[in-house]
Amino acid sequence: MNYIGNKLKSLRQELGLTQTEMAAGVISVSFYSKVERGLNDIGVNDFLDILQKHDISPQKFFEDFKTNKDNRKQVLVLMNKFIKAAYGDNDLELKKIIKALELIKPKTAFIKFSLLQANLIEKTHNTNAINHLDKVQKNKIKKVIFQKDTDENEYHRIILLANIIQIYSFDEASFLINNIINRYQKVDKLDKNIMVALSVLMINYTDLCYKEKKYNLCSLPLQYVEKLPNDIELAFTKILGKYYYYLINDNKIETKNIREVLIQAGYNANVKKMVR
Repeated sequence: MNYIGNKLKSLRQELGLTQTEMAAGVISVSFYSKVERGLNDIGVNDFLDILQKHDISPQKFFEDFKTNKDNRKQVLVLMNKFIKAAYGDNDLELKKIIKALELIKPKTAFIKFSLLQANLIEKTHNTNAINHLDKVQKNKIKKVIFQKDTDENEYHRIILLANIIQIYSFDEASFLINNIINRYQKVDKLDKNIMVALSVLMINYTDLCYKEKKYNLCSLPLQYVEKLPNDIELAFTKILGKYYYYLINDNKIETKNIREVLIQAGYNANVKKMVR
């Protein structure tokens, strides 16, 4: 794995530096860029010189790497709980998880983005919350998804987009979904977490289409969900995909059956929010 390159990138983001500033004239910017991406190996002397330029000791560099790795695991666990709490409209649990995220140190770029994501979802996880946002707040949230230096947070960005899709105009949302489907066509090459995030996005967009009575546009996201593998992690969104398919085709018996199964499985809060 590209430990040095990944750590240098994380350190650069924590320091708020560009690649040019991080390279500090020790090596060329193009060479440094390839080091971050794991395409070039950096020499020991150059590596030590870059650390010295930024007053970072080798001991601190590698100690922080282990800490950041452990913190990343903790954040992922918390964010998975957060998404479930958001779906269940559990505001108390959302605030509790945000406080837990705020206590994690050091505040790496990954942790900062996770915390930002959590705060945004807390403000937009249901229709009432979204209705309280003004135009300026909505535009600010939209920019967060495509801000610089968040490529490594691909999963989080897709989940964030899934949760705030309703703040976009219908045309904006449709444009984004079409581009995302084109970008992630090769589903067999995707990371499992990315597949889960994409399935949530497709279901939420389908819900938007249905509420806007754009039934003809529901087929594309539903076909995408259908194309995803039948893994246990995708079971819930796969079931919801079937639900919308039957709903669009006015199959009341099957939609009722799915709602009953979900209620028995403990998804009462989700069922209450499902369109009928």
